[in-house]
Amino acid sequence: MAFRKPAKSKIGGKFFVYGLSGEGKSFFGLTFPKIGAIDSETGLAFYEDENIKINGKTYNNLAFVDTTSDLDELEEDLDNIIEGDVDIETLLIDSETKFYNTMDIGATEAEEKKAKLSGKAVDARAKWGRIKNINMKFQQAKITASAKGIHIVSTAQGVAITDNDTQKIIGYKPDTHKSLKFDYDVVLRFYVEEDKKTKERRYFAEVIKDRTPVTEVGQVIENCTYDVWKPYFDKRNGIGSVTSGANFTKDLKNSTDSVLNNAELSTKLAKDIKEFISEHKTETNILKQLKSIADDSSIDMKNLDLEEPKKLQEFMSAIENIK
Repeated sequence: MAFRKPAKSKIGGKFFVYGLSGEGKSFFGLTFPKIGAIDSETGLAFYEDENIKINGKTYNNLAFVDTTSDLDELEEDLDNIIEGDVDIETLLIDSETKFYNTMDIGATEAEEKKAKLSGKAVDARAKWGRIKNINMKFQQAKITASAKGIHIVSTAQGVAITDNDTQKIIGYKPDTHKSLKFDYDVVLRFYVEEDKKTKERRYFAEVIKDRTPVTEVGQVIENCTYDVWKPYFDKRNGIGSVTSGANFTKDLKNSTDSVLNNAELSTKLAKDIKEFISEHKTETNILKQLKSIADDSSIDMKNLDLEEPKKLQEFMSAIENIK
């Protein structure tokens, strides 16, 4: 995509909300317009074709639902939305935690099989690298949908952060990949306060991040809904129906293919380097030169498979010239 003159264009807001179970995350998502929901925990089933009321206003905006926690189905749903095959204004993913757990299990199983075949221990670094790549792939798709004017709402379960010494709860964080929240425009932490006498529950959202000029970090909103940001996006998107022109669909596929191709190439080059080392394992002088080259190139000899192919190719060329 080439440079263009800066101009306001239609864009969907990207909202990431987290909190403990029953603290209003799903209700918040259901206040957005014309929703296509990916329900990974079957929690939205209770609200299908049902009115919900918040602040005296009634919402019933759920247009499409896919109940799944399968990563392939998630990818297919995202592709359909990007291609315009599903007519929605909001994509609600409830919740990201379930998909993150699926990524974790899948990556663990893949590395366990790899370790079993090689007779080595499971490589935790490779596992997390695999999860990072999968997560990046899906985030690119969500950003693409947002660039087409579709709102993205992702919910996640919250987990407590405890003090190492006292074990007291000092905060909460989302149970997802740690980089997930950085791609969103608005991040909210939902929580509940209960009156000890009346047992009345009040629902709040704390603003953790907001790229729009609507709210401020640290602001607390009771009974939070999309209506807080609706005037801002209505005004922005009312300028015209022109989108920013950003389309990462092709980039997404190229990035995915590149990740896979790079991984395969790194594996092959690492194998060639290990064979070279094995062939010269009794030649002390060659091994010393090899170690020196590796140190100069910042190559991790214990995790060659995880190095970039370009670095391994340069390393291979250098060690082939060792006398």
